[in-house]
Amino acid sequence: MGIVRFLLALCVVVTHSPGGTILSVRLLNGITAVQAFYVISGFLITMILNERKQYGHVTNFYFSRYLRLWPVYAIVALLSFLFTTGSALRSLAPADYRLSTLLFIWFSNFTIFFQDLFLMLRFDNGYLVPTLYWNDWPQPWLNSYLLVPQAWTLGVELTFYAIAPFVCRSVRRLGGLFVFGLSVRLLMGLYLLPAHDPWLYRFSPAEMMLFAVGGLAYFAGREVQARLHPRVFGVLAFAALATLALIVLGNQWVTERPLGGYAQRLYLGSPPVLLVMVISCPFLFFHFKASKLDNIIGEMSYPMYISHIFVVGVAHRLSSTIYAWPSFNFCYVLATIAFSALLVYVVILPVDRLRSRLGARRIDEVIVHPSERDKEIMKGHKNISSALTVARQQQANSSELPAPVGVLIDKPPTKFAVSGAR
Repeated sequence: MGIVRFLLALCVVVTHSPGGTILSVRLLNGITAVQAFYVISGFLITMILNERKQYGHVTNFYFSRYLRLWPVYAIVALLSFLFTTGSALRSLAPADYRLSTLLFIWFSNFTIFFQDLFLMLRFDNGYLVPTLYWNDWPQPWLNSYLLVPQAWTLGVELTFYAIAPFVCRSVRRLGGLFVFGLSVRLLMGLYLLPAHDPWLYRFSPAEMMLFAVGGLAYFAGREVQARLHPRVFGVLAFAALATLALIVLGNQWVTERPLGGYAQRLYLGSPPVLLVMVISCPFLFFHFKASKLDNIIGEMSYPMYISHIFVVGVAHRLSSTIYAWPSFNFCYVLATIAFSALLVYVVILPVDRLRSRLGARRIDEVIVHPSERDKEIMKGHKNISSALTVARQQQANSSELPAPVGVLIDKPPTKFAVSGAR
């Protein structure tokens, strides 16, 4: 699902551009794109916790996921501190704030932890106190001291990561998490102002509903893949990709009419779009997971998301009138993609070599050279996905299964450091 992840990141990048368009086209709104990422994250985290034995050790999982997020964030945060958003943080006067307040701000900016809380706290005589609506209070707002303003979503992600090893291996527990998140959203719909920031998509307990439904989609997808003919499954995967591309790129003609809309009862924007995302995840992942191109494109999504405000800040620093350029938005998107590619090459690839020791799958891996028995199993199949489907069907019909097939079903296929897969 790398192409979809790239498109969703593009939506956020364009949303934060002047006018919120690219080539006069308005993409899917950034809020729905972020929540679609929550669904994808729930799916992928559930997958790795169920399929990679190294993550049986919780510390491996935690360390691997943190290494996935922090190095790229740290580079962008440092550059931002030096050249763009760091002026606010440097201006913090110790005499005006309590030590606990200053420590919280600096700690969160350094570690990523608790950045989602920056939208739910305000200053009060140097202390930090809770608030329902942060922008109803006079400036400076606490979130103005974030080096990477959009990184508040990483705080939500880390909340999910903290509970994932104890929830994502069980359909029942994921169902419980879904009910919990849904209950929170229903309560917000009853008592909060319509679609008010930060509660619409920044409150971690409510967003657990989306992570959970992504995890449930993984378990459902395994069953669907085992029962559908590989060609049918492939057709549905391409249909899902085309549908999501149309929703993202044709937003102003599609989602703002039949699929768009805000649901106050669920306190959720564009529920139909998110439902399409949930349904599409299994088809996109299981069909395209061995695609080198899809995986490489998908790896661009995180650095694009983390770096784009830094890129636009640098552009503004170079020229205060640059936003008025007719082609600025297009050039800004290209610059973000180029800088993200650099981050993938310089940061993500080297770090993934370390993460692979903890159970993560490197970008530069691909499934090659199956065993002789697996070659026998794969005769008549175009790819491993097709063979896997048939093997699972055989397993359902027979209690006795040759060992190599069991390995093929229950574990990721043998991997070699050759070329791309996420």
